[in-house]
Amino acid sequence: MLTEIRTSRPGEEERQRELWRTAFGDEEEVIDCFYQCCYRSEDMLVLAEDGRICTMLALLPMELVAPAGQSASAWYVYALATDPDQRKKGFGRQLLHYADFYLRERLADCLTVVPAEPSLHRYFSTVGFQPCFATRKLELLPAMISPANRADALEQTGAAVYNRIREAQLEGGSRVRYNDDLIEYQKGLAELSGAGLYQISVEGETGCAAVEYVDRDSVLCKELLISPAHMERAVALIAARHPARRYHVRTPACWEGLPGGYLQPFGMVKWYNRDKEALWAACTHSYMGLGFD
Repeated sequence: MLTEIRTSRPGEEERQRELWRTAFGDEEEVIDCFYQCCYRSEDMLVLAEDGRICTMLALLPMELVAPAGQSASAWYVYALATDPDQRKKGFGRQLLHYADFYLRERLADCLTVVPAEPSLHRYFSTVGFQPCFATRKLELLPAMISPANRADALEQTGAAVYNRIREAQLEGGSRVRYNDDLIEYQKGLAELSGAGLYQISVEGETGCAAVEYVDRDSVLCKELLISPAHMERAVALIAARHPARRYHVRTPACWEGLPGGYLQPFGMVKWYNRDKEALWAACTHSYMGLGFD
């Protein structure tokens, strides 16, 4: 049996989609959104046996920005999936090791990942990743949210505008910077769920929020970026637009945030450039925000 690890080839997209559906259970519209916004064959790595793809992972480009403005080229592990019949063979680990080789050849500074659950934090630590990104999370019931202030505004917005507001809010902090294509992907995911990307206006300040319905009863604000003094009013706007039985709100770990919020691990990083790594040595609360989860 011939095993090969390589970048994807034209015509293999349908097999990738099959693995995606099996591994994550996503609807076709969600998969379509990824392939329309993010997919490049040279950034999709696969492990194949006798020509049939058994495991895949996508690499998404991003940038890490230090408080003083220095930057590092980063890639993000996404859609790591293995055929259920081929699990327990270490294929995912092999593909991640190949990603290290592949990205070093491309002079990348680091690789990032957002584990889907706590057990996967342990898994990724065994292949060289370390905690680097945390988030502050708050869970709310409707009775805990004040009525929206009529002087405030919540408007749906496009990816480019959202990204500009996002960068303005995070300026001066340690963070992940996304390109507009990735924000467009998040926009598609949010709108498919019944929500979207929003521009928020409170007391003359402009903030932003990425909002999704997790299910009919739950709304997730994947990131809320506005000064802590205005967060409660921003949440009130979101709740007024999107009725639900419960709300989950994520904000930067290094911000004061809303009362009752708690810190939780979010992302991890593996460094290839040791000089760049030193710039982030004390930035375990660097902000990633969007995991496209």
